[in-house]
Amino acid sequence: MTEHGLIKNRIVDIYISCEDDARARDWYSNILGLSNLEMENGVRLLLMNWGENHKPISDGALFSLQSPNIKEAHKALKARGAKVDEVAQYGAQSFGFHVTDSEGNLILIIDQAS
Repeated sequence: MTEHGLIKNRIVDIYISCEDDARARDWYSNILGLSNLEMENGVRLLLMNWGENHKPISDGALFSLQSPNIKEAHKALKARGAKVDEVAQYGAQSFGFHVTDSEGNLILIIDQAS
């Protein structure tokens, strides 16, 4: 915890900017395979509908998700029509790739090595 315990060391929500939240929900469910936008650790992915005012928040990844088999995850997402970068090395022992969601936001898919 931070000074005086005012703020906990825990992410609660990740806000994902989108133009069309229904389209984004469909992408996260059918392409990425997340049936629920609440992660195992309780962090929630919240789709924020900005309509025509939507712009991706960052040129880099908004967040990362782990995969037990990075090559199979890459192959599966590519087969589902997702826009994916090639698998690359991240750090000394990790591999991963970026995938672009339906709204133009980047997500890093990374293996479980640390």
